[in-house]
Amino acid sequence: MKDTVTILCSGFGLGFYVPGLLIERALKVLGIKAEVEVFETLMFEDKKKTTDNSRKAYRENFAVALTSQKIPGDIRSSLDPTVVKALFERWRGEGRQHFITLSGHWVHVLDMYRETAAYEVLADLLYIDADLSPSWKNLRKLNPGYAQGYHEVNMYDLVNRKVLCRMDTGIEPLPMPARNGRLVVHGGGWGIGTFREKFSELEAAGYLLDIAAYSNEEIGEEIHGRHYYMNDPQWRTWLRDSSGHYCFPPFAKVSGSGENWFPPCHNYPEGMYGVIRQASAVISKPGGGALVDSLSSGTPLVLLDPFGPHEQINSDLWVELGFGIHYEEWKQAGFDRELLRGLSENILTSREQYPDYAKSYAERLYAAEGRS
Repeated sequence: MKDTVTILCSGFGLGFYVPGLLIERALKVLGIKAEVEVFETLMFEDKKKTTDNSRKAYRENFAVALTSQKIPGDIRSSLDPTVVKALFERWRGEGRQHFITLSGHWVHVLDMYRETAAYEVLADLLYIDADLSPSWKNLRKLNPGYAQGYHEVNMYDLVNRKVLCRMDTGIEPLPMPARNGRLVVHGGGWGIGTFREKFSELEAAGYLLDIAAYSNEEIGEEIHGRHYYMNDPQWRTWLRDSSGHYCFPPFAKVSGSGENWFPPCHNYPEGMYGVIRQASAVISKPGGGALVDSLSSGTPLVLLDPFGPHEQINSDLWVELGFGIHYEEWKQAGFDRELLRGLSENILTSREQYPDYAKSYAERLYAAEGRS
């Protein structure tokens, strides 16, 4: 295929960014040209600053984060028309026809592009969560028929309570006996949720923790065998690397004393995913990115308070599938290690039956061109 598949990501959460990079890399391995675009690059600079301020406010107060989802907004007011125009000119010049979008915000842009393109625009609307996340819900309020003319792809089937597809990371999961027995505790890409409240309780139960920090102030002493990890706090999803590509967040194991250095993360397992892959479980809110990591790595989720209704549905689905357990239920079971082992085995024995999204997408493209 001569056309480049354009993968439309968003930095409003790493769950709408990292899967896009995984798809881009997988398509390239399959011989398909692909390129990531990030929604925030189209926004006015002051709107990007607002996003940064929101990240900090949500991290400091989970209630503020939850309330923000109830406030409707039209993201189109954040778009810089000059930047959008330049993007369309480049896309038309290159004949960009095939798109995959992970965020509802991009559909506004695709609709405008479709009006100006002299050819059919073919786009997958890829739902990373089990139910519509806020960007898709806001889109639906503004345009109830937004999916008309596009191809909707769900990663999960809520009616039949099953997984429809997964994301490959390029590395096989580890069996539980080969893991280090530690727990990863994090708050997603933005560091939000109730995970910070669980450290002492988990350590009292005998676990060693790999903790995600989101600012230098959160890096504590390595007491009780704690390890701290962090993405470069200066990095942003809308910043390209020195070669002009979007990249996984620069990442390192960090210390509270001395200067921390964050080397480039060229491959996903070089980042936090590599830590998750070796752990017995992840203690986290049930974001879409957490589900992707869990299914890819075979690492079960111990589920904390959700960030909105869509994450509650994620959580309930993961429990029903036997891939996770609610934190309070696990606590009542005495923080049982064997329970985690069983959940991991459930994932490892099930995951191969789910097709990889990028491979399925490539097969559809080739079929449309009459190739095998």
